Amino acid sequence: MKLIFDKSVPGRQAVRPTCSDIDTPVELAPHLLRDRPAELPELSELDVVRHFTALS
Repeated sequence: MKLIFDKSVPGRQAVRPTCSDIDTPVELAPHLLRDRPAELPELSELDVVRHFTALS
C-alpha cells in the first residue's frame, strides 16, 4: 500500500478553508511558529476518503 504522500499530486486540494474573521485570542511565541508552510499531501477529497477507507 502506498503512503498518502506517495499519492500526492501537485495542485490537488480536497478543501480550501476560508479565512476567518475572528482574531486569535492568544499570541504564540515566535519559536512555536512555522518558518515555512506545512508539507501536506495534495489529494482530492475522494482520494483522501479512499486512502483512509483502505486503511480501515
